[in-house]
Formats: sequence, structure tokens, C-alpha cells
Amino acid sequence: MFKRLALAAAIGCAAFSVSAQTTLRIHSFSAPQALDQTKHLNPWAEKVMKDSGGKLKVEVYPNMQLGGKPSDLPQQLEDGVVDIIWTVAGFTPGRFPGLEGVELPFMNTGLSATQSPAVMEFAQKHLLGNEFKGIKIISIHTTDAAVLHSKNKPFKTLDDWKGQKVRVAGRFIGEMVKAYGGTPVGIPLGGVYEALERGQVDAMLINWAITQPYRFYEVTKHHTNNALFQGTLLTLMSQRSYDKLPPDMKKVIDANSGIDYAKYIGAVWDTTTGPAIEATRNNKNNVFELPPDELARWKAAAEPVYKVWIGEMNKLGRNGQQMFDDLKAITAKYGQR
Repeated sequence: MFKRLALAAAIGCAAFSVSAQTTLRIHSFSAPQALDQTKHLNPWAEKVMKDSGGKLKVEVYPNMQLGGKPSDLPQQLEDGVVDIIWTVAGFTPGRFPGLEGVELPFMNTGLSATQSPAVMEFAQKHLLGNEFKGIKIISIHTTDAAVLHSKNKPFKTLDDWKGQKVRVAGRFIGEMVKAYGGTPVGIPLGGVYEALERGQVDAMLINWAITQPYRFYEVTKHHTNNALFQGTLLTLMSQRSYDKLPPDMKKVIDANSGIDYAKYIGAVWDTTTGPAIEATRNNKNNVFELPPDELARWKAAAEPVYKVWIGEMNKLGRNGQQMFDDLKAITAKYGQR
């Protein structure tokens, strides 16, 4: 009799334990071997599960395994299809218009460990009540320095851009390409290697870290190693999903979110820059930097792009000039180049 009661109690406890567990689903566009899967999302999920004592189960779905296109991720979050997404602002043009400002040319520090907290600070000051309404920001971290990688000729002067087709991942860096006399081309990351190989584009603007796993040094030969911008990478949680959690589980999420976590992930990204440049040089490629006077020409030619973004913010009823001035001040505080 005692053994039966003990067994029943054990089964009841197990059932309670299962019912008390909450599952959070993360949906990502990136490949399973990508840096943000292996160094960010997977470790984040493991740590949250551990910190929660098993009360939170976190499932990570890379490669859009739950369906849809990368551009669908914000809508999937809002519709409650998933609890957390990892995405890039440029995949859904117009969805994160204020955040796109941090991808303006030369509005960067060149290091993810410093640009990531700068972006978080800007977002917390200007964007929470706008494009992040109903969203809890786990982190917004950035890529390492994004530079110009070209196939057939080096881009050493502003004139070298004229007539060139350049792959871009964001709207405002595309505006820079147009200001320089080139043609911006949007190509998903998985198709960039082939596009360069076939000559469909002449160059690409992309951060160093991604070049090594995708072996982009095989289809480019010249690398203008000046930080033109840094892309933004968003890990976002539905506020509804967060609000449903008990207070102790909210503390677990909070402890693994925010500006300090973004800074940490940024430092992880930065460790991959050196090896990527080394792999490129080992392929006998040409890595060089612009002289100061030529870099100044590039910066001056990019200034009209700032006015475009400021104007768009004004149309949305925001103070575009104030946002831009704050963005400059915040990035300068963290070491804008």
C-alpha cells in the first residue's frame, strides 16, 4: 500500500513538473553552423534553461525551419507563432526605420563590443515606444566592421564606385552606394558567392566575420579595409510571451538580456575578425586601407544619406535631427571612427 502511494505521489510530482515547464521557441533565418547560432542563440538557450532550473525549455529553430521567409520573422513574433526571433533590420525595410539609422555610413565604432552597447543605448532612448512596442529586446548587437570586398578591381578612390554593381544588405548603405555612383543590389546571403562568381555583382559590402565561413575570399580579390558601417542583429522576444512568465522566470530572461549581454556578444563577434582577415590574406588577396584624405572624400560624399534618414524620421512624426544628433553623440562616446 505504501509503495503504491509513493508511486502515485512520484507520478503526480512528475506531472506537476512537466506542466510547470514553459517552452520558448526561437526562430532564426541563419544556418545551423552560423556564428549567431553556435556562439549566441544555442548558448543563450542552454544558459536560460540552466538558470531556470529546468522550468524554461528553449527550442531553437534555424534556417526558417518553422516556415516563411526571413522577412516574415517580425510578423511571426507579433502573431504569436514564435516567442523569440533573431533577424536583421534590413530584411524588412520600413519595419525598423529608426534602427536603420545606426546602419548609416560611418556611424560606427568599427568594433562590435563598442558599437553594440551604443546601439542598445540609442534604441532604449528613442525606439522603445515606436518600432519596439510590444517587443522585449533581448539584445541588439552588431556585426564587426563591414567593408568593401571587390572582385576585379580595387576601390581606392571615390571614382572607382561609378558604374559598379554592389551587393548590400540594408537600405541606407544602398543609398550610400547610389551617392557614390554605383548600383546597390539586394541578394540573400546564401546567393552572394554565386553572384560574385558569375559576375552578377562587382563587389559586396559585408562584415569581415562572415567572409570566412562563407569563403567569400575565393570570389573576391580586393578589400578596402575601412569600416563603412556595421549591420544590426536583433534578438527580440514577444512582450506577451515575457509577460506570461512568473516573476522568477522573468528575472532569468532579464539576467540574459540587455546592454551588458549585447556587449558580451559583440566581443564574441570581434574575435572572428582577425582570423577572417588572415584567411583572406592567406589566399593572396589584396587588403589595404584608404589614405586619410581619400577617406575624408568618401565621408563627405555620404552626408546626403543622413538627410534622407532624418527626413524619413520627420515624416513619422519624430524629431529626425535630434535623433541623428543623439546617434552621433552616443557613437562618439563609444569611439566612433
